[in-house]
Amino acid sequence: MKQKFTRLLLLAGLLATIFNSGCNEGVIDFPINNLTFLNIRLTDAPLDIDEVNIDLQSILIKGPGGSEEIELNTNAGIYNLLDLTNGIDVIVANAMISLDEIRQVRLVLGEFNTVVVDGVEHDLKIPSGSQSGLKIQVCLDLTGMPQYDLILDFDAAESVFQTGNGKYMMHPVIRVVNPDAVCGGNGNNNLNIDDLPDDLQLYLENNYAGYNFTAEMDELCGAVEVIKVNARDGVTRISLFFDLNGGFLQSAEEIERIDLDPDVEVTITTGPYQDFDQFEEAFLVNRFDGMARYEVALENSQNNERIYLVLDEDGMVLCEE
Repeated sequence: MKQKFTRLLLLAGLLATIFNSGCNEGVIDFPINNLTFLNIRLTDAPLDIDEVNIDLQSILIKGPGGSEEIELNTNAGIYNLLDLTNGIDVIVANAMISLDEIRQVRLVLGEFNTVVVDGVEHDLKIPSGSQSGLKIQVCLDLTGMPQYDLILDFDAAESVFQTGNGKYMMHPVIRVVNPDAVCGGNGNNNLNIDDLPDDLQLYLENNYAGYNFTAEMDELCGAVEVIKVNARDGVTRISLFFDLNGGFLQSAEEIERIDLDPDVEVTITTGPYQDFDQFEEAFLVNRFDGMARYEVALENSQNNERIYLVLDEDGMVLCEE
């Protein structure tokens, strides 16, 4: 039965009365005209599936340059997106913000994400959902706006798929509906492949003929801004990364823990990382220079702290977030 996602309302707003308190010590006094009452709404695309349950933990927004990130007051919990139909909204976060610009919305998910297909529940794996989170790039100027509704379109048909071994995965495709908040200039958060640099398009044509592509702005470990292209051919999905001029940087494909280099395995289980006893996910990265890298996400089960590592083939940590 075909069902539709509807809006998941992320209402950002605190009562202005909190700024009228008689005690001002330690409180930053923002002029009231610099504040914005921000609504973020998640809408849908259709999908033949019974339930899509996400384990929402926190929601953050980021300003220009990545210098300021604000965590909203989040109503954490399991949300079946397909329950939110016929105009039903649910408030999952709130905050009054003082940012003049928003460049990113980030949804951080927990481990209990599932889908229900023909009445049977399956685990839904969401790479990076519980580490770096689901990042939605926006280019939104809030100057002089006392209130704003930012609408995000969650394309379920492009996001959820079944792998060759029967597992369900989500590689979220989330588009920005508001034309004045779009970075790519094509009416959604995805970049238009035809508008990307010629070198990038030629690389895709020569190496991934027959694949379907979506593209977006992203960041590599270390906050390096790149163009990310998701190439999909049936159950095969590869992430390709390019510099802003279209030069190929690297590809990444998910692998099992057993496929990690032995030196990488030693690094992630000893020394400062030995307390991170939960293996989340790993990717094999093939770089433009022929070198291989491994991207590994780990969690400490005692305090739920998560860590993201980039390592070379010798197990040396090149980047940590």
